[in-house]
Amino acid sequence: MPKERIVLLDALRGLATLGILLCNIPLAFMPEGVAESVPLWPLGQSPASLAVWWITQVFFQQKFYTLFGMLFGASILLIGGEGGDRARTTMITKRLLALLVIGFLHGLFLWQGDVLSYYALIGLVVLLARSWPPKWLLTAGIVLHLVVNGRKLWRSLGRAATFDKPMPPEMLARITKETREQTAAYSGDFASSLAQNAHGYWDFFVGSWKWFPTWPLIVVALMLMGMGLFKIGWLKGQASPAVHKALVAIGASAMVLVAAVESLYLAVPSHPMLLGGLAYWMQSITAPAVSLGYLGLLALAANARVWRAIPAVLAPVGQMAFTNYLMQSVIMTVLSYGGRGPVLYGKLDRPALAGIVVVTWIVQILWSRWWLKRFTMGPLEWVWRLAYRGRTPLRIGKA
Repeated sequence: MPKERIVLLDALRGLATLGILLCNIPLAFMPEGVAESVPLWPLGQSPASLAVWWITQVFFQQKFYTLFGMLFGASILLIGGEGGDRARTTMITKRLLALLVIGFLHGLFLWQGDVLSYYALIGLVVLLARSWPPKWLLTAGIVLHLVVNGRKLWRSLGRAATFDKPMPPEMLARITKETREQTAAYSGDFASSLAQNAHGYWDFFVGSWKWFPTWPLIVVALMLMGMGLFKIGWLKGQASPAVHKALVAIGASAMVLVAAVESLYLAVPSHPMLLGGLAYWMQSITAPAVSLGYLGLLALAANARVWRAIPAVLAPVGQMAFTNYLMQSVIMTVLSYGGRGPVLYGKLDRPALAGIVVVTWIVQILWSRWWLKRFTMGPLEWVWRLAYRGRTPLRIGKA
């Protein structure tokens, strides 16, 4: 595979790894019931806070886990092939099982927002479809994505009569009580924060599989689309510049629609629940288009003399995406949870959280570049590879 196309794949992983942090960090510093809310955010609605919220929702939210899902589907093909090779099938199965264990440990003992365990379990199922033709993969992924989001829209329309009504008092009281209890637990000692984190992860993990399993089905759809896009060459940079420009145009148009709905939601003083739900649905239904728009941008940048430095900077972060993702969890929880560091849980407004994100981005870009000049892969990539491929030289001089 040409080096430029490897750089593009790594750049996409790097972009997704860095971008997901801005979406995750409110969930590590605030209870889930208020972390993404405008009216329920405990620290008020200053212009700076609302600006960070708007930027996150329009440019980041749901786009980068979507990109992660597609790239995960592509990685199944990269490691496991299209079927028929028993050795590669064994390798990808062991890789996914190892990821499942790591994901459980990550979610229970580090940060409750883990997605690795979901990706591993779903990957074991999607693995069965890797021999399908690209058309089947793309059709199945797109149809499943539309069906799941269509169901979400239908349920929202069923509540259309409550469009302009504020949150019911009993719901507000319940969320306020849960927020107070969770903040106290996460801000307590190490044992208290650890127990609350494990409880939050387990509730999230088990609850996601109850009927109707919206989140798992969305991930299935994304992985199928990713495998199809990999087979037709789009995730390898093999599409024409005209296709990349079309992807950018479609992604930008979808983003404009999301921005309009999010802006309307902010403009209505009562921030009605149904309008917020519509904005979230718009994010979800358009996320694949926007993610492919980012793909188009990076592909065009990789072939432009002025802009090719952007994917080149992102690529090392993507080569160490596993290490960088888990280190983000360490950074967030050390800063926020009790018994680990300064115990900032519930105390930082969105601009301060965004500042932490930017500093982390800079550190991970520099660290990844420094590390990969000396080693063949990230440290946790090396540990993960031990589980499914055995010992691999880590230092470049010994590779």
